[in-house]
Amino acid sequence: MKLRYIYQSVLFIIGLFFILLEFVGLLLPIAPQVPFFIIGAICLMKSSNRIRDWVKQHALYKKHRQKFIEKSKLLKRILG
Repeated sequence: MKLRYIYQSVLFIIGLFFILLEFVGLLLPIAPQVPFFIIGAICLMKSSNRIRDWVKQHALYKKHRQKFIEKSKLLKRILG
């Protein structure tokens, strides 16, 4: 149980770090933004069921990404 809590905490911190890098990428045109955002979003979704449920209930996710993730075996495995 304690190991799972540490794993989720580390994923949450890594997710926040990549989201912050994405914001730096918005300010600096040299740094890419999209890969940082995707990695950060995946880490945050894996770290918390609450965040995962919020994202999956969001209209934008349902409208655009749900079909894409259902077609991709890799993304389906990562995001559940």
